Amino acid sequence: MQIHSRKINSKDSMKALLSLVLATFMLASIGCGQSGEKAAAVKVDDAKKLNFTYKTTTGETVDARQYYGKVVLVDIWDTWCGPCRKGIPHLMDIYKQYEGKVEVVGLAFGREGAPKVQAFADQMKINYPVGIFSDEAAKIFGSPRSIPTLFIIGKDGEIVETVVGYRPKEFFDQKIQALL
Repeated sequence: MQIHSRKINSKDSMKALLSLVLATFMLASIGCGQSGEKAAAVKVDDAKKLNFTYKTTTGETVDARQYYGKVVLVDIWDTWCGPCRKGIPHLMDIYKQYEGKVEVVGLAFGREGAPKVQAFADQMKINYPVGIFSDEAAKIFGSPRSIPTLFIIGKDGEIVETVVGYRPKEFFDQKIQALL
């Protein structure tokens, strides 16, 4: 009897371990949390979401209002985030594929500083504008608790959808096609 109960305990332990590994994998593939708090959708109430400026990693100020009339993807990310890194090549493809119709802007939290973000962007060969997430951007987009958080903004400057976590390129292609 004692041997049988050890097998059950061993089986239960394996199930618990497998469940823990699966849950960890799922959380890691969705997004990187910014704090120990549960990730929540960002609430945004302003009418024109492109009414902000951001600084590039080289210190240049860019006025996002220049993107009115295009579909804009504002990706909030950081260099250490695995799902962010996984999604960047998709955004690079989108920027190239929809040149002139879709704008992609990557706003990094840049906890390690703008030079580190620029070095990362150079290493990844990011082909779209990269800046640093600022207090001004936070007034428009809130302060995401999980990254990547990507805002899909329609031609009219209004947020159409907020996407938290990694998504494949096909997901964005479908959203963009509906807005063009």
